[in-house]
Amino acid sequence: MDRYEVVGPVGQGAYGIVLRARVKEILRLIDVFCSRDSLSLVIEFVPFHLNDIINDPRRPHDDEFLRFFFRQILQGVKHIHSVGIMHRDLKPENILVSTHNIVKIADFGQACLYFPDEDREYEENVATRQYRAPELLFGSRKYTPSVDIWALGCILAEFVNSCALFPGRSDLEQISRIFSLLGAPSEETWPSWSTMPDYAKLIFDDIAPVEDLRTVVRTTNPALIDLFKRQVCLESGWRWTAAQLLQHSFLTSDFNGVPLVLHYRPHRERSSSVPRRLPRLRIGPHV
Repeated sequence: MDRYEVVGPVGQGAYGIVLRARVKEILRLIDVFCSRDSLSLVIEFVPFHLNDIINDPRRPHDDEFLRFFFRQILQGVKHIHSVGIMHRDLKPENILVSTHNIVKIADFGQACLYFPDEDREYEENVATRQYRAPELLFGSRKYTPSVDIWALGCILAEFVNSCALFPGRSDLEQISRIFSLLGAPSEETWPSWSTMPDYAKLIFDDIAPVEDLRTVVRTTNPALIDLFKRQVCLESGWRWTAAQLLQHSFLTSDFNGVPLVLHYRPHRERSSSVPRRLPRLRIGPHV
């Protein structure tokens, strides 16, 4: 019950008391006002977002600090997915943090219902570019909540490095940066690659994936590297679910859940991105 905020009792039956509760990690909607030409939402005020913490040079950089926040984010995403919703715009700016360090997932403007048992297409032009899954960049309209897991992997690396993992300024540069890390797409690295609507529009240099991910995610903890690898995969079906990630050894080992209270207002200065060699792209049909 620690994950839930009890609102009040609903009733009592033969086997116990029924309580009304809400998930702590989701921004609370307080009220809705409708007029002839507008709709106004009243939501709880949360003063910080994750970028304020990521970019604050005074913040702790130990694993326990990261573990505390990332567990909360995963708990919120797990709940969203469990009720059949894809957020589709997870990024640090949309993850709010209260003065008591409670994470609140916000901005559901691009969210949609997910129907796993239906052959349904979804809008492909979603998510902020730096956190957009590769299947979205290649025009897929048949995707799953794993697009949110890709975004979480990018957020995890950004939390560690204090800079964006894939800071592409265009879709082509974004694709190039992804493949410079994970290697050019192939049947081995991305089995469903040939089913992507736009796969034939680009030809890529034969570039191998980065072998030592410690040069990408600045940590010496192998468990943290493995957690990252479980999220940032070209093949969407290889990404772990939020529920699986919560059971990962990095998030379960030595976790005491002690709140880390922020007594300062984080800085908003962004550090420069880590330069990385980019593969050359040639526009044209496959031959």
